[in-house]
Amino acid sequence: MAVRAIEVVDKVAPRALQAYRQAFEQGDALLAEYGISTPLRLAHFLAQAMHETGGLTILVESGSYKQKGLAGMWDGGNWHRYFESRDACLKMADQCVVDRGEALFSLVYGNRLGNGPPETRDGWTYRGRGILQTTGRENYRKYGRKCRVDFEGNPELIIAAEHALKPALAEWSEGNLNVAADHDDIEVITRRINGGLNGLDGRKAWLARIKPIVGGAKPVEQSLEWRVQEKLNALGYKKVKPDGVVGSKTRTAIIDYRSRHGLPAGTAITDDLLQSLGVAR
Repeated sequence: MAVRAIEVVDKVAPRALQAYRQAFEQGDALLAEYGISTPLRLAHFLAQAMHETGGLTILVESGSYKQKGLAGMWDGGNWHRYFESRDACLKMADQCVVDRGEALFSLVYGNRLGNGPPETRDGWTYRGRGILQTTGRENYRKYGRKCRVDFEGNPELIIAAEHALKPALAEWSEGNLNVAADHDDIEVITRRINGGLNGLDGRKAWLARIKPIVGGAKPVEQSLEWRVQEKLNALGYKKVKPDGVVGSKTRTAIIDYRSRHGLPAGTAITDDLLQSLGVAR
C-alpha cells in the first residue's frame, strides 16, 4: 500500500499546524489530481513544503527581524537594492519591533511581484503565505484564478485548511516539477520554487528524511553520511548537525579534520576518513 502524505507529515512534522495537517489529511485526491502519485514525487513535494514552512509550523512569512537577521540579508547581496546603506537596513529592525515587519515588507516587496509602491502596503498584504509561501499580488491573483478561490481579495484563504494545498500544487504543476522529481533533481525544483538555491542543504536534509518513509529504505539515521556527521559533531564540530546530507558545513568540517589528522585533502567520505573516525561502512 502506498504511503499517504499525512503519514509522512505525522512522522517528520510532529508540530505541524492544524490547518496544514488537515489539508494533508483531506488532500489525497487533490495530490493525485496533480500527479503526486509516486514515492519520489511525494518526497520532493513534501521536502520543499517542509523547508518553506519550517516543518509546517509557519503560516505567514515572519517580519520579526532583528539587526542580525537584516545584516545577513544585506551581506548576502540582496537588500542593498532597497536601502541606501547597511546602517539604514539595520535600523529597520527597530521598526520591525513595532509593526512586525509591515514597513519592511511594504518596502522590499513594493513595486514588484505585481505589488504597488510601499505606501499601498501591498508588500505586507501579499507577503509569503502557505505551503510554498506564495508571495506577491500577481501570484495571489494568478493562483486564485487557477484554483477558483479569491486569494487576492482574501489572502488568508491561502492558509485555510480547505485551500492550503491548492496554490502550492498549482505552482508545482506550472513549473512541471513532477518531471524534475522523476529525475530526482532537487536543484531544478528549488530554483523554480525559490528563484535560486537558497536553503538547498536544508531542502536536501528534508528529502533525505522523507525518502526512506515513502520508499521503504532504511532510515536516514542509519546512513553512512549521518554516522560520519554524528562522529564529527561528537568530536567538537558543533556546526555539523546530523541530517544525512553532506552540505557546506559538513564539507568544511571534513576538510579541517583531514588537515588535522594528516589525511589527504578533500571532502569525500572515503575509507581513510572512516577508519580515522572509527566509523564502519
